[in-house]
Amino acid sequence: MPGVGFIRPSGGGGAVGGSVSVAVSDASPSIGDTITITGTASGFTPDSYLFFAYDDTTNELVFVAEQASNTFNWTIPSIEVGNYSIYVLGVENGTPDVTAFGTVDIAVSSSFLLDTPEGTGANFAFSFFRLRADYTDPIALIRRSSDNAQESFFFDSNGVLSLLSENGSGVTLGDWITTDDGYLVTGYSQDTSGVTFTASNAADQMRIIIGGALVDLNDAVAMVGSNDRYVISTSLTVRSAFIVARNILFARTNNIIAGNIQGFYWGGSIVSGIGMSSYENAIYKSVDTNIEDTNIHLASFLTDTGIYVDGTLAASGTIDDVIITRVVDREDGASQMEMDGYVAAIVTYATDKTADRAAIEANINSNFTPSILP
Repeated sequence: MPGVGFIRPSGGGGAVGGSVSVAVSDASPSIGDTITITGTASGFTPDSYLFFAYDDTTNELVFVAEQASNTFNWTIPSIEVGNYSIYVLGVENGTPDVTAFGTVDIAVSSSFLLDTPEGTGANFAFSFFRLRADYTDPIALIRRSSDNAQESFFFDSNGVLSLLSENGSGVTLGDWITTDDGYLVTGYSQDTSGVTFTASNAADQMRIIIGGALVDLNDAVAMVGSNDRYVISTSLTVRSAFIVARNILFARTNNIIAGNIQGFYWGGSIVSGIGMSSYENAIYKSVDTNIEDTNIHLASFLTDTGIYVDGTLAASGTIDDVIITRVVDREDGASQMEMDGYVAAIVTYATDKTADRAAIEANINSNFTPSILP
């Protein structure tokens, strides 16, 4: 849009013109980026500047800031992907005031996994960091150890679950949990399906807070437990799965997500290592790696190709589609099939993502410090 100037009459009967041109350091930023907005006045000398932006789709005001400087650094919040108009209004105090404004358009994109061309189409996507810009629901229903009270908490302004996350009524997780332990009752998938996973029994719930501090796995929040189990709200057909986890102990398989005699697991006493299995028409198939340790790993399970661990092909082979009904457990109820360790991210697809594997891995890995990938 072109800039628009306002003219005021001068004391001598003449007119003094004023205008403001607007420039941005990046006209195609991603959510989370910081851009510099500069308003340059012509024909008058503003005493202050007002910066604001509107969503071109909803016509909603996004932010307002007033200051003496003609430059403003705006960190793009978790807003909807789309086009926005940024305005800068200059005000020179006088009798009367001189005001003029200009505007510039920007197109906001998202680098969150589910918003990227490679990562779109997930049928289950859970982590304690943001995976989709438009996701606005809670990320976790948490039980407090001291009194078993439960509250749902949302992402903080940085797009992660933190002690600054709020419950929707302005109460932060830190103030609510104090020095207690916090257990994950329900986790929420960040895709558009509305899928959840829940452990109704307290004994089946993994901890995400210990003594008032969030459980940490390479600088990302994780859940940790042993012999726990969650039921997914609807069964999922999976051909590709991307998981970040770490073993503590080795049960029989250490399942991350699983169904009836099938799933994706981290290695235990009856399997050789990180692996996957299917069970279709009473036929059991599996692909296993020899990787079984207590290090953090990012594993990509591709039923049409094989298994990549930390970006490297660890085992080739194919299995049938995997039907998933549980998190950190297997549906058939066999003893010690549950995960003993940490789980930080689970993203699954009903389609083959072999061609997009490296891009998906890199996106997930960007949330961990130090890097999991070499």
